[in-house]
Amino acid sequence: MQHGKLYSIMLCVLLVTGCSDKVTVTECGIFAPSRLHYVKGQDGVTPVDFDAQHTMWTFGDTITHEGMIANSLAFTNKVDASNIRELPFHYYTENGEIVPFIRNDKHEDPSRDRLWAFDGIRINNTVYVYYVHVYIHDPLKPLSFSLMESSVAHWDVPYNWSLGKPVRFKRFKNLFTGDVPALGASVLQHNDYVYVVGHISKNGKSSLVIARVKPQHILQKDTYAFLQGDSSWKNTVTGAIHLYGDVAGECSLGYDEDYKFFYIVYCQLFNGNIVMSIAPSIEQLPFAKKIILYTPKKLKGTSMMYYSAKEILHMKNQWYIIYINPAEYQPYFIQVDINVH
Repeated sequence: MQHGKLYSIMLCVLLVTGCSDKVTVTECGIFAPSRLHYVKGQDGVTPVDFDAQHTMWTFGDTITHEGMIANSLAFTNKVDASNIRELPFHYYTENGEIVPFIRNDKHEDPSRDRLWAFDGIRINNTVYVYYVHVYIHDPLKPLSFSLMESSVAHWDVPYNWSLGKPVRFKRFKNLFTGDVPALGASVLQHNDYVYVVGHISKNGKSSLVIARVKPQHILQKDTYAFLQGDSSWKNTVTGAIHLYGDVAGECSLGYDEDYKFFYIVYCQLFNGNIVMSIAPSIEQLPFAKKIILYTPKKLKGTSMMYYSAKEILHMKNQWYIIYINPAEYQPYFIQVDINVH
C-alpha cells in the first residue's frame, strides 16, 4: 500500500466521527511505581534511547527523601510493551544519594538557579541533553521565574561504561539566551536533521516552535534553523511560527515509520485534554487539526492543572503517553490503541 494511502487511513481513523470507536484508551495509573522507592515525586519524565539494552531517563524537579533537586537521571532496561508497566529504575547516585547530573556553577544558588533537564539524543558516543536555566524569583509563587538560558549538556560515554559507573555531563552554557523558547521539550532525529521543539509563552499564549540542526552541529548556535510561518527554515527565531497556543508544558514530536506521518502529542491548558496533531511533513504540523485522545479526571480542590503530556513509547498502532498530575507531583500514563483495520 502506498504511503499516502496509509496516512489517509490513519487520518480517517482519528478525525472522522464514525471512526471514533477505533481508538481505545486504557488508564494505567502512576507510571513506574518502583520509582517511589527512591523519589517522592518528579516531573519532566523523558526517555532517551541510550543503547541496544538501555533507555536513559531525564527528569526535571525531583523530590527525594533529602529534599528537592532540579534534575535527575536514571536508566532502565530498554523500554517496550512487555516491561513498561513494571519498569525498574536505576537512578544515578553519588555517595548513595540521587544527585543532579547537570550541575550548578559555584556562584549559582541551586535553590533559585534551577537547571531543568529536557529531552536528549545519543549520537555515536556522545549523549546530548537539552536543559534550561531558570531563575526563581519567589519560591512560594507558581511560575515566578525567568528564563536565563536554553542550552545543552553533553557526555562522552566511555567505551567500557556500565550501569553504576560515573556519569559526567559537561554543561555547555548559553547556547541561546534572551527572549528565546525553552528548547528541548522534544527531540527527534529524522533523516539528515535533529528536530528540536521549544516551548514559549508570549502574548498570552503558550506555544511551541520547531528548530532543526545537523547532528554534528548541535553545539553551534548559528546552525539552528527555525520553522517560519511560510514553511521555510531560517536561522532566526524572531520569525518562527508559534504552534497551537494552548500547550501546557512539554510535548513529544514523533514520526510513524509504518504510516509515514509526523505527530505532536501535548496537554492542553486549562482542560487537561491530551491531544495529537498529525501531518505528512513537519512543515504542515502547525496547521494540523487537533485530535483529543483523552481527558483526565478533573482535579478537585485545587487550581492546579495537568501538564506535559508526552509519548514514552510508540509501537505500531499503540502509544504510551504520560502526563503530570500536579496535585500528586507524579507522572500518570495511558495506553492508546488505534485500530486501522
